[in-house]
Amino acid sequence: MKLLHLAGAFALLASAIAAPLHATDAPVVSGNARFTVLTPRVIRMEYSPSAQFEDAPSLVFTTRDKAPDAKAKVSHEKGWLVVRTDVLTLRYKEGSGAFTAANLGIASKTTKPAIDWHPGLKESSNLGGTARTLDQVDGDRHASDNSLLDLGDGLISRDGWHLVDDTGSFVLGNEKLPWVHRRACQDCTDDTFFGYGHDYTAALGDFAQIAGREPLPPRYAFGYWWSRYWNYSDDELRDLVGHFNRYGIPLDVLVIDMDWHRTDGLSWIHPKKDVNGQSMGWTGYTWNRSLFPEPGRLLHWLGAQGLKTTLNLHPASGILPHEDAYKDFMAELKADPAKPLPFEAADAAYMAAYFKTVLDPLNALGVTFWWLDWQQWKESKAMPGLSNTWWLNHVFFTHMQQEGRGRPMIYHRWGGLGNHRYQVGFSGDSIISWASLAFQPRFTATASNVLYGYWSHDLGGHTFRDESDPATRRIDPELYIRWMQFGAWSPIMRTHTTKNPNLTKEPWRFAPAEFDALRDTVLTRYTFLPYTYTMGRKAYDTGVSLVRPMYYAWPDNDEAYTARGEYMFGDDLLVSPVAAAGDANGFAAHDTWLPAGNWFDTVDGGVVKGGRTFAGHYRLGEIPVFARAGAIIPTNTDPTVSVAHDGGARTFRVYPGGNGKAELYEDAGDDDTYRNEAFARTVLTSEWSKHALRVRIAARAGSYAGMPTSRQWSVEVVGSAVPAKVTVDGVALSRSDEAKPGTWRLTGKDLTLHMTLPAHGYDQAQVVEVTWPDNAPDVNGLVGQMRDVREAVAWLKAHWQDVNGVPDDVSLAAQADLLIDYRPERFVEEVAAFRKRYAQLDKALEQGGVPADMRAAFRARLGASR
Repeated sequence: MKLLHLAGAFALLASAIAAPLHATDAPVVSGNARFTVLTPRVIRMEYSPSAQFEDAPSLVFTTRDKAPDAKAKVSHEKGWLVVRTDVLTLRYKEGSGAFTAANLGIASKTTKPAIDWHPGLKESSNLGGTARTLDQVDGDRHASDNSLLDLGDGLISRDGWHLVDDTGSFVLGNEKLPWVHRRACQDCTDDTFFGYGHDYTAALGDFAQIAGREPLPPRYAFGYWWSRYWNYSDDELRDLVGHFNRYGIPLDVLVIDMDWHRTDGLSWIHPKKDVNGQSMGWTGYTWNRSLFPEPGRLLHWLGAQGLKTTLNLHPASGILPHEDAYKDFMAELKADPAKPLPFEAADAAYMAAYFKTVLDPLNALGVTFWWLDWQQWKESKAMPGLSNTWWLNHVFFTHMQQEGRGRPMIYHRWGGLGNHRYQVGFSGDSIISWASLAFQPRFTATASNVLYGYWSHDLGGHTFRDESDPATRRIDPELYIRWMQFGAWSPIMRTHTTKNPNLTKEPWRFAPAEFDALRDTVLTRYTFLPYTYTMGRKAYDTGVSLVRPMYYAWPDNDEAYTARGEYMFGDDLLVSPVAAAGDANGFAAHDTWLPAGNWFDTVDGGVVKGGRTFAGHYRLGEIPVFARAGAIIPTNTDPTVSVAHDGGARTFRVYPGGNGKAELYEDAGDDDTYRNEAFARTVLTSEWSKHALRVRIAARAGSYAGMPTSRQWSVEVVGSAVPAKVTVDGVALSRSDEAKPGTWRLTGKDLTLHMTLPAHGYDQAQVVEVTWPDNAPDVNGLVGQMRDVREAVAWLKAHWQDVNGVPDDVSLAAQADLLIDYRPERFVEEVAAFRKRYAQLDKALEQGGVPADMRAAFRARLGASR
């Protein structure tokens, strides 16, 4: 962009008369001030006493020069420079010096709310950003002193504007791996103003344009991660992976904590210092061969199982003389081996040798990416003011990106604004408590206000409070299951815990019902992975993260700001994790605010009206998830396989209540070519009429390396009656109890119509049409009623002993779903029979001799208060 200089005599003349308007997309210089319109909602404002301005990218704003040109109209009105965009009007009194409330202002009458800003004005309603870590945080408070966790400022405010002060910040050079430098002018003002009203998503999109996009993690990262701080051996890790396979629990990432390396001298009780002044044992790069005799063979075996492996890394001690790589490292730096070097991430030569001689050989052995665990001094000693966390994230991520070892990813704490470019986040060692679970949905969603969209939590919590009784430090299965349910609907699903033999989170160590619930959370994760990945791509494109607060879509509803325990998971799914213990009957009471419109309750299987608070009661295996009416969600047909073993079959789940439009996004999964148009999209649409549905799966658009030429599609319609006819491209499908291509079936338990489409090429569209008979019954909420009866009858059989068993009609009511499976041609009659039996359950129990107290307990377990 060219500079437009408005100085000297021309500026004096402009102070007397108004110059004509002219349009520009260039920075506007007025004396010692410079204004750059970056987007219609974003203006950079600089003041330099020497009139020398900074053009290098800052650590936050790395892509200002790559933002699309934003036109502005410039005029001079009675001594004022006026810059107008389609949204904002900036006024600066020319020749008046540094920015003050008297000489600079930005206003907008078109935004809602209107904007009238000047320097020094404070935001009153910033909606927060995120924190570096949840280490030793219980709920939203630090366990040590009960102080509130500070989430800082985000880009989003109910005031409708936000100012990012970049004054004195570091800048990046043009090295191959862009390195940190100080600005030439440390006290030059450099502010970037965002004015957006309540168009929050536009502000996030603007930030992505000028600060870099939120990268899409590799596809495997959206699978399940297993992690535990434990001194696993090679043999134990092989057994662990075998158990996951044996129990049908998919797994994609194996995290090996710090015991992979030697930890000589490590002590929690009496820590000792090493030669660089750090606690001994935490830093290490030499394999512990008593645990891993042949690490390369283990890593190769794990890769053959389809697993990606990450190792924990505490780098603060640097490379010490006992490390295998020490000699090569010191030789690379031409340093004296007798004088170990302290760790310094801001030293380019040090870091180049560190990667070349220490980490890259481990990568070649089979390490996929690194779990950085920096917990020491906050700022660089060589570059005071530079956050070590921030800089390590930049260097590690960028190095992996430049090496081309798959799609770059790190795993570390939040370093500050601009760190959204280096995913994913490790939230640290949170306290195990219901309060911590209740806070994490809000924490995760609010981080989207700074585009930090991929927090990974220690699901189930990491450790107990120091003052807790050691005898009580055991897993509460209910709390853990609820935490895992949240994890299934989180950006990253990863379990972890401190080194405690009582904190064993493997699902097969729990009671059968608890095992089932835990396994179901992982299968839920894999079921919805195609949708999750598609929304990850949308985050890259738009700056709107996968997990986002309710106020993004409903900024004018006060409830959207107070409903902190719920969030949108992508565009179409509202998730409201249960974060409190259940009652004696096994139900947890939980409220969810539903925005206006219709929503599909996935627990009870019915459309419910929004614009209200929905009072629910949920069994241990249930989590409140509401789909937008008419939503189309791409899912995995087989959720029991990992990303590495995914055969590519997809099922498009159609929810009733309205017409829908969605897409399926696909790419190579583990390279960076997605940034360069190497991807494919499949558009999905649905149209409902009174007794019919039409679903169109468009031909695929786009391409990428390794793309399959054909795919097995299926379509599911939830909350469905038995259809009269199903066709694909005009050809009728036949009913079958098996999921064979060209067939359909209805499953009674969830009243879902499953249609397995004939195989086809990607270059062809497919159209599915479903017709229901005129007398098809309304099945709204029927799934929940049938489940309630099954659960209540199972309880009754376990608690009421009578030689004759439960009454006939009660037993048949509990098997209504099975009767539908057996007799689909009698669907109308079976639904009517169930409803009649349901209405007379209490009477049938009384006639069957069930005592009054047992009948009351039976009714309580029906969940009728939903």
